[in-house]
Amino acid sequence: MPEVSDHGPRLTDEEYERRIIEIHRGLPPLPTEEQDRLVRRMELDLAIDHRLGRGFPQERRELLWAIQQRVEKKRLRLALTYPFRWLFAKRLARGAQGLADYLVDEYAKVLTQTELRTFFGLEEGQQPALPIDIDQLKGPRSGR
Repeated sequence: MPEVSDHGPRLTDEEYERRIIEIHRGLPPLPTEEQDRLVRRMELDLAIDHRLGRGFPQERRELLWAIQQRVEKKRLRLALTYPFRWLFAKRLARGAQGLADYLVDEYAKVLTQTELRTFFGLEEGQQPALPIDIDQLKGPRSGR
């Protein structure tokens, strides 16, 4: 039985995974920009249904979608440095962590603290972070 939150029942892990697969199953190998945007929107709605509940308010979903679109633009700019990752590994990792921090900060403007922790799977007092040890990365001046 799906877990029930303040926003109603949640999708189970199995339901969520099945629906994500269904979304991607019908896509062409190179989706159009509009198809990609539509899929990202459906993925966000499924993530909300899975993590927060199916009854999460539509107006707040729209606010999270606007944030997702802004984050996507920043992510694409960061991706432009990826081909130079061997030269700028630390900068790329810091940029990725900064982008993750930005996402959480923006989501915190829409979600309550409890919703934020639930959405990102965090324990009380835990800060979201990417699993990257920046000090272990090679950089252009690290001599490694």
